[in-house]
Order: sequence, then structure tokens, then C-alpha cells
Amino acid sequence: MSYLDQFMQQWKVYLKQQLSLYELRYVASDAGDRVDIKTNSLVYFRWLRTTSRAGDNFDDSRDDVAWVMLEKQLKIFAKKAENGTFDLVSKLHLEESQIHIVLNFSYDDEQHIVYVS
Repeated sequence: MSYLDQFMQQWKVYLKQQLSLYELRYVASDAGDRVDIKTNSLVYFRWLRTTSRAGDNFDDSRDDVAWVMLEKQLKIFAKKAENGTFDLVSKLHLEESQIHIVLNFSYDDEQHIVYVS
């Protein structure tokens, strides 16, 4: 599984936890995991926007921006992980399966985006 896929799965777990916390459901479809993750993320972003300070400053289009920003961050982290893992495997003689990267997600209600670290 690619790092991007792994990181999307980490986001999916976080997303499901957050949706459950706010009594919202994660809806799965036949369209596939990528589509489901995006669709449910947009529902989550809309809910966050309408219940936080961000609702005063942004409209629906900002939810799409939040998704694009999240996806870009995940792609950047995946690229860094690929490069970093290669270095660790070659320098420390580790197996790639021994390296586990865990991401953290935090919501900024002023900017209405999720930061990945």
C-alpha cells in the first residue's frame, strides 16, 4: 500500500471518529474508498464550518478548498515518507515494514482547514 493510501486510511479513521463524536454517520458507497473519503470529508467540513467561527466568513466553496488543502498535505507527506523511508532502509538496514508513520490532524476554525503533522 502506498504512503498516500496509508495516510488516506489514517484520515478515514480520524474522520469516522470525528463524525461519530458529533453523531454524524460515515456513508460508504459502491463508488470506492477515495470517493467515499472525499464525500464524507466534505460533509464533515460543512458541519465544522456551520458550527464554528468559520461559518461567518466562508461559504460552501470553502469546504472544497479545505478538501484540496488536506489532499495536498497528504500527498506532500506521502512523498516525504517515500524519500525518508528509502533513506532509513538504506542507512539503518531496516525493513520498510518496520517503519510506521502516524499523522496528526488538527482543525483551524479561523481558516477552515485541517492541518496535518
